[in-house]
Amino acid sequence: MFDMSNLPLSGGLLGAATLYAGLSLFVTGPLIGERMVEKFGWANTCAAHVQANAEAQRAEAAPVPRLDCGALLGSFLGRDGAKLCAAYGPLLDPIGRAQDAAEAAKRSFDRQRLEHAAAGAANRCECASATTLENRRVALALHAGSARLITPPSIRTLRSDLMMSLASPACALKG
Repeated sequence: MFDMSNLPLSGGLLGAATLYAGLSLFVTGPLIGERMVEKFGWANTCAAHVQANAEAQRAEAAPVPRLDCGALLGSFLGRDGAKLCAAYGPLLDPIGRAQDAAEAAKRSFDRQRLEHAAAGAANRCECASATTLENRRVALALHAGSARLITPPSIRTLRSDLMMSLASPACALKG
């Protein structure tokens, strides 16, 4: 059994310190962490970052030359080809129609991908915030327990930790 009579501190003081440490670890530390994240404007910054990241991943395709009736038959048949294309162009232009359909499908896919990224931004940002605050729980408790006199290095770099958590696979799947 542990004998507390040999300690230079009384049992009540040791119990109070343990209670204060637990309160800092589970209540005030996370609360201060949440307030710091709000003060950073993390929700807006994160949503804008997720949206910009989704737009940056859009593949810029090289321009494809238009293969319509005039390009296929116009130069080959000359003036007669131009007359033929003027009269029957839509019927003689299956490649052009296929190109139009492929471009429309690509634009639709890009639009849906951006909408999906914007819709999942809130979940990803919340995941990044929760992950970072959980990983920094002890540092936040020390910061809160010392009445913010002690600021551990991991608290100074909280913004970059939030960005790293946002890029983590666990939070990337939330979106």
